[in-house]
Formats: sequence, C-alpha cells, structure tokens
Amino acid sequence: MKRKAVLVVSALRGGGAEKFVLNLYKALEKYENYECHILAIEKAVEHDIAGFRVHFASDICNVSKKGWRRLFYKKNVAKAIDEFVINNIGEDALVLSNMLLADKIMSQSKLNVYHVMHSSYTSAFLANKKGLGRVKITSKINGIYKNHPLIFVSKAAEQNYFISFRSKFQSRVIYNPVDIEEICSLSKREHVEINSEYLIHIGRFNRAKRHDRLIKIFSQVQDDNIKLLLLGEGSLRAEVEKSISNYGLEQRVEIIGFKSNPYPYLKNAKGLVLTSDYEGLPTVILEALALQVPVISTNCPGGITEILGKNSNSLCELDNQELFSKKIDDLVVSSDKYMSTINEQFLPQNVAKQYSQLD
Repeated sequence: MKRKAVLVVSALRGGGAEKFVLNLYKALEKYENYECHILAIEKAVEHDIAGFRVHFASDICNVSKKGWRRLFYKKNVAKAIDEFVINNIGEDALVLSNMLLADKIMSQSKLNVYHVMHSSYTSAFLANKKGLGRVKITSKINGIYKNHPLIFVSKAAEQNYFISFRSKFQSRVIYNPVDIEEICSLSKREHVEINSEYLIHIGRFNRAKRHDRLIKIFSQVQDDNIKLLLLGEGSLRAEVEKSISNYGLEQRVEIIGFKSNPYPYLKNAKGLVLTSDYEGLPTVILEALALQVPVISTNCPGGITEILGKNSNSLCELDNQELFSKKIDDLVVSSDKYMSTINEQFLPQNVAKQYSQLD
C-alpha cells in the first residue's frame, strides 16, 4: 500500500515555497512511491496544477470569520482539515505545512504535521523590532511553531531562527529539490525572442526581493546594450514600474510578468541576478545552476552560501551596490567566473528519501 503525504500551503501563487510544494509532490511520488495531495488554504492559483491532486480549504469546510467565531477560526479550520484527511486520505499521512497562513492553522492540527520553514524569520519579522515589540513578535511566532517539529530548508535558516527567537524546538534541515532533467526539458518548450542579451530576475514583487535595489544597481551598469527582464507579479509591481521610470530605464528593463514555465527565459539569460534582503533557500539559484546560467546575488541571510559556497565570486555584500554593478559588467565579458555546480544533496531523489524517513 502506498504511503500518503499531504502538502498544505497557504495558496498556489507564483512563489518559491509554492514551487517547492509542486516539486516535492513529484519527487515523493516518483522516487518513494507516495500518493500525494496538496491542500491550499486560499483558492489562489498561478502555477499549472494539471495532474496534481489539489484540494482547497473552502471546498472542505464552511467556517465563518464573523463576530466571535473569528476567535476560533484557525482552530475550526484545522479541525475540518484533520477530519478531511482522516476520512479521505489517511490518519497516518505525512503532513507538511508550508507558509505562515497554513502554519497558523496547522499548528492546531492533531495530525502528523511538520512545518517547513522557507524563509529567514528573523529578517521577515524582527527587523527593526526592539524592546516589548520584539518580545511580542517572538512569543507569537514561537506560539505557532511549538506544537510540531520544524524542517528548515537551510542550515543558516535553522541557526538564525533559534538564535533570534531564543527557542529550541525539534528540527532538522532538508534542502529543496531541484530536478535538473525536468528543468532542462521545460527550458526547450518555448522559444524566447529577445532582441538583445539580457540579465534576468525571477521572483515576486515584494519587500524582501528588493527590486528597488536591483533597479538602482542596473542603472549603474556601464554596458547599455544589455537588458534586464523581470519575471514575476506581486503587490509592489506599480512601485517597480515607477522605479524603472525614475531611472529612465524603460527601454532596458522589461517586466514579463509571472510565467509558470520561466525556464526558456532563464536558459537564454546572460546571468541571473538576485538582490534580496533575505532568503530561506532560493530555488531560483538552483534552477539557474541546472541550466548552467551564471549567478550574481547579494550575500543575504539564508542558505545562499550553502548553494554557492562562502567564497563564491557570485556573492556581493548587501549594501555594496557599486561592486554589484561592476560584477554585472564583468559577467558580461567573463561569465565563467560566476558559474557553479549543483551539489547532489539538492537532487530530488535524495530530498524525497529524507522526507520519507519522517514517516
């Protein structure tokens, strides 16, 4: 009999955690003979989910947020999810909760739940927080994660959490999977027509990704012939468009939007650039390495050095924007300096095996 796994996620928008859920689903089914299910709290879908078993919380429970019922909303949704899983999938299913909204709900589940920690929680929640405000946030986050074991996607994220939140819960590190064969295959499915060489950034338009920093850096690049493509969507798109206009880069920076298959764009890029303030483990860097695309990234908190190495030429300190722009100019003429290879610990068969050992 097949073992069962339920991957709970806040939504299926176009982010890295959502991509992880889809990748792990496929890896567990292919390499460890699992029957997998995805359960999304919100009915918001940007990824291609054809062929996946997907359930939405709104379809399996009718829980009100009105009035006093709001106080028990998360507990009641968790109870409804537990009943759905027990009755339709299996009481012994491995349940992996991903992203904060899902975690808030599944923290109250009675099932075999593990929280997968995708981000740097210190940077996301404690930045600029001091005194009582910091104490309150720390207590609130620890309250969410105290009931079930934690899985961190990088060693840096694990260490960062326990130092900053002054807690020590049961935990382990399992890296995100990257399927090189599938990525290479998908990269050939679409022909990209861009009339010049280009750099690429793939990620949601949110505060953590720091598109404002990226646009400023790109404005300092000496080579006027290279373009910058931005793949993604998000709440800050208008701000990004304004920043592009303010620097007079309308002819050199193009917003492509979200692509469920970004790999043809990535494969043909001169290089991938990442300017985040923090990351958990940036899957997009692994995807670039799978396609042998050079990378330049901020050396931000998270697992980037666990992919690229601590002394990689691809890394640039957060506030050294001048050096970052110089590295871009250098990459254009000497791309080999910014190439890396993928360690086998990121291969899907190895990641799937580690998750199967949780059962």
